[in-house]
Amino acid sequence: MNRTFKLLFFGSVVLNVILVGVFFGRVTHRFERAPSRQERLENSLKEFPEPVRSQFRDTLKRMDQEGEPLGSQIQHARDEILRIIVSDPFDEAAFDQQIKKINELRIQRAQIMTKIVKDVVKNSTPNQRKMLVEMLQRAMPPRPSRS
Repeated sequence: MNRTFKLLFFGSVVLNVILVGVFFGRVTHRFERAPSRQERLENSLKEFPEPVRSQFRDTLKRMDQEGEPLGSQIQHARDEILRIIVSDPFDEAAFDQQIKKINELRIQRAQIMTKIVKDVVKNSTPNQRKMLVEMLQRAMPPRPSRS
């Protein structure tokens, strides 16, 4: 083989290796999952003293325990909506009733959560409240706009 052909062949191999590396480098990042809300909160809690961390963890457990029955009811109502959607003929009144039920359950769950947060804030010092707000802002980034 002449020198020009060898140089072109070698250059082609190098460029293909770089291209494959870039491709697989980008593809593998697509499979990484974003940290969950719980993981983001745990990472933010590391900055707090242990008593505050344990109190906040207890609060999260309490929120989960008190909100679980409502979450199950919401899921059941969603399943019922799916059943209504696929039924023939479409029952608009039943659909509206299930939507109303889901909205009421969400309001109840929000009321439970706000009561628990209010109790925590009432029993916290001003410095702890400030740290709590900063932690929640880091742990729960704003949602992207839907425009």
